[in-house]
Amino acid sequence: MRNFFQFLIVMGLLQILTSQVRGQGKEVSDEEMKLILAAENARIAAVDKVIGSVVAIYGDVRGGGGSGVIFDPSGLVLTNHHVVAGAGVSGWGGIADGNLYRWQLVGTDPGGDVAIIRLIGRDDFPFSPLGNSDEVRVGDWAMAMGNPFVLTEDQKPTVTLGIVSGVERYQPGAGGNQLVYGNCIQVDSSINPGNSGGPLFNMQGEIVGINGRGSFLARGRVNVGLGYAISSNQLKNFIPDLMATKLVEHGTLDARFANRGGKVVCEAFYNEGVEIVNQGLELGDELLEFEGYPITSNDQFTNLISTLPETWPAHVVFKKADGEIKDVNIRLVGLPYKMKPPRARPPAKKGGKKKEPTPEQKRALEKQKMMAKVLTTKAGTIRDLKMNRENCKIVTSHMNRSLVSSLNAVSGKTIVINDKILSADQAPIGTQVIRISSDGRFRIQITEEGISKEFVFDGTDFWKQAENGEIQKLTFLRARLTPEIVQVVAYADLLKESPYAIFGDLQIDGGDKSQNSPSFRLKTIDAKSDWFYVWATIFDENGDLDIRLSKASADLNADGTSGGVCFTDWNDHQGIHFPNRRDFIAGLNETLIKSAVADRVELVDGIDADVFTIAKTPIEGK
Repeated sequence: MRNFFQFLIVMGLLQILTSQVRGQGKEVSDEEMKLILAAENARIAAVDKVIGSVVAIYGDVRGGGGSGVIFDPSGLVLTNHHVVAGAGVSGWGGIADGNLYRWQLVGTDPGGDVAIIRLIGRDDFPFSPLGNSDEVRVGDWAMAMGNPFVLTEDQKPTVTLGIVSGVERYQPGAGGNQLVYGNCIQVDSSINPGNSGGPLFNMQGEIVGINGRGSFLARGRVNVGLGYAISSNQLKNFIPDLMATKLVEHGTLDARFANRGGKVVCEAFYNEGVEIVNQGLELGDELLEFEGYPITSNDQFTNLISTLPETWPAHVVFKKADGEIKDVNIRLVGLPYKMKPPRARPPAKKGGKKKEPTPEQKRALEKQKMMAKVLTTKAGTIRDLKMNRENCKIVTSHMNRSLVSSLNAVSGKTIVINDKILSADQAPIGTQVIRISSDGRFRIQITEEGISKEFVFDGTDFWKQAENGEIQKLTFLRARLTPEIVQVVAYADLLKESPYAIFGDLQIDGGDKSQNSPSFRLKTIDAKSDWFYVWATIFDENGDLDIRLSKASADLNADGTSGGVCFTDWNDHQGIHFPNRRDFIAGLNETLIKSAVADRVELVDGIDADVFTIAKTPIEGK
């Protein structure tokens, strides 16, 4: 149904059918009728597939109305910032089963008009996957669902069907860097007041956008046929920061560009000490590429950068006046908001006397104060650490399920990996054998360029044994700075009920990019304020939700002496998933240093305690 010409054929057949019914045309053949019915059934099936994930959003007193969509069975819901700004930090959400569930605000992004709330009451909510909005084309079918004009009294959403009438649109914001719709999708599906925050689906039942704006007649607020949806790929970039319970800022290079003589050139810097200036950008330099896209106009660049959050590791290519090409990776800085949060206004005085507020007015005032507090939180910081940790458990449970169906599947067993070690140019330089017990203990035996060494984690401490037999106990900080240990502990600790607890308290630090894909960045902080980072990609190559271990490092940019490790080439081995390739990298651009590539991965019964005790004689590699 993605092909618009198929639509024309079906509409032609429907016209024939209509003519036949009126006695003006030929009879419809059985094959033609089958095609018509198949198209109708496919459309109905697409609606049935997703209708349970659509949410009607109300405030605490069940007033007002907006929409949202559940994207995770834990009850996480995507909606618009302007929906929650009106409803408050909590309220009620209705879904098609006819029930209302309490919701609470998780995080919000005034700049891109996106927010996440969480429904409470069950852990198996119906949900819909996010699709790849880069694949959306003009002429594609698009279904908008939601709660227009608060019509969903039975909590079942309204469905409107239309086509995508434009892509890569830009809609300027409402001032103060807020409500900017960059690189958005334009549709003629009816989007009316109350549809805000609801999903835009393709005909495969994937969320390709969140509906938020429309072009309306000056009187009556009736849609004139132009609606705008925030793209799903922008949503993917912001989900981690929102789940971290942040007031999210969008990213900026802190530089202004303009079209000059067919080129996009830098014409101003907003502040001193701009990072991209430190990387060599000067006034008059030409912007060539941003995040892999050749830049042809300033409007295109604005469209792209408006879809990225603060601290995003952006890839920028520019040309100097002398013709030198600079290829750099930098983290974007935050684009601050210039906004006045809503003020809590008491009831007006009557006859010069203070009027006592009703209970409903008191609740409304309290909600305004709570929302004002959210909007005055320091942007980019964790607002609710308790909720952050709850969301972190959702993320790590996904990561765990990406390794094994359940922890019982590996209980009492040992994973044995035989690796070859390759240089950056893929030449063999050594071998290693890794043994991981189901309780997270491990032993690594390495022979690289003629030198042998071993590392052991016995469940309590980390140890290193040199080729001469010397045994050294490693501090936890030293262990985090040793990439040979990082390649194993980042995987092995996911086999525990509380991953990475040995390194400190785990939390969602925010959104990031690893292996060129949107990722969660998790962070541990110990009693000495030392940290350890773990990245998890959110979606697989098909765009399906697949939160999976992607990278680990003791440094945010993997630019310290330890670098980092990327985990790739995941394969099934006797019911467990293991990264057959671990790339040792350095820097934001993840420059390859060397690789460990599995020759054989086995899951064997039993755990030999001697294997995970460094004082014992080293065992022979398998």
